[in-house]
Amino acid sequence: MSERVTMKHVAAALGVSTATVSRSLRGDPTISLATRRAVQEMADRVQYRPLAAARRLRTQSSSLIGVVVQSLGDGYVGEVVLGIQRRARDLGYQPLFFASEGREDLEAEALEVFLSEQVSEFIAVSPTARPRLLRQAVEEGLHVAVINLDTEVEQDLFDAVESALAIPEVTAPGSADLDEICNIAFDDVAAGVLATAHLADLGHRSFVHLRGPHVRSSLHRLLGYRQALEALGRWPQPVLSTTDSAEPQVQEEREAAVAKFLRTCSPPLAMVAYDDLSAIAALRAAHGLGWRVPEDLSVVGIDDIPFAAYMNPALTTVAQPTHELGAIAVDALLGAPETQRRGCMLDGRLVVRESTAAPAAVANAHRRADLNSVEAPMGAD
Repeated sequence: MSERVTMKHVAAALGVSTATVSRSLRGDPTISLATRRAVQEMADRVQYRPLAAARRLRTQSSSLIGVVVQSLGDGYVGEVVLGIQRRARDLGYQPLFFASEGREDLEAEALEVFLSEQVSEFIAVSPTARPRLLRQAVEEGLHVAVINLDTEVEQDLFDAVESALAIPEVTAPGSADLDEICNIAFDDVAAGVLATAHLADLGHRSFVHLRGPHVRSSLHRLLGYRQALEALGRWPQPVLSTTDSAEPQVQEEREAAVAKFLRTCSPPLAMVAYDDLSAIAALRAAHGLGWRVPEDLSVVGIDDIPFAAYMNPALTTVAQPTHELGAIAVDALLGAPETQRRGCMLDGRLVVRESTAAPAAVANAHRRADLNSVEAPMGAD
């Protein structure tokens, strides 16, 4: 046959859904025996390739988990990968990693490699705006989990957030037909709230947000920034942009956007950055213009990438539970029934380091109050 047979072909030949075919081939007892037999016979007739692999997989004590990431050089992704690897090995599985570099042709190649290696479990880490790979994996009969599905969103949704209008929930394009996929996500809105509230608690009154590309996580972190400031009665506050696409942002672009903004304002200022890399670009821009961090500019990032603690000054950030995200994705596919979930949302954790402090006026007021509280008893003597 010139075209490789997929589960979709089996489903079309029988007039049933791919979900029914997938469940039938797995021996799901909720599917009638007649349907399971019909699916099995059709799969054999059209030479559906993963079927033989599935038979062999059932006789093995261990197997492979296919994992697609954008880049193995990303610090955040690297930590998620460690969580996947450790949990997979605990369960007797070995992950097979493939870096797609954000390219559809490499994503398709990854799936071909996984199928040829008899992979039955598949995890995608932060796939961006391309549900095609996930649909095809489901059609091929793979069990699929996604960590932080990051879909592209329209400019008008960002504009709605910036103008304090209500916005609809952002969902993955075509997600209605991906019901069998397990979705594990980080609560980006709560992260934006937590980062902003920390700066407000320090006494800051002037804020700015350096937003990310046009993807769901960026929009939700911006929304969290807005919600926190609205609760304090301090919205609107500035929002900086560097790009109008979902493409990866270049550090130089982030640094230039921050430098341009800092030239127009005076300290003290508090910044919530889209992620730690954006925060690092802001630190560099501030240093180049003679702004002191945290005396003049307090900066909070999001993610807690490995070298955030080694910056100068060390970066305050909202840490993602990266290892837990990876482990839950594995459990969703392979774990005991009580550990399996169709989806879950995990909270972040504020990690306070040296890049944030109270503005000078607030710090001086606290210092004077402390001195007065010490001197009062002395004067009484």
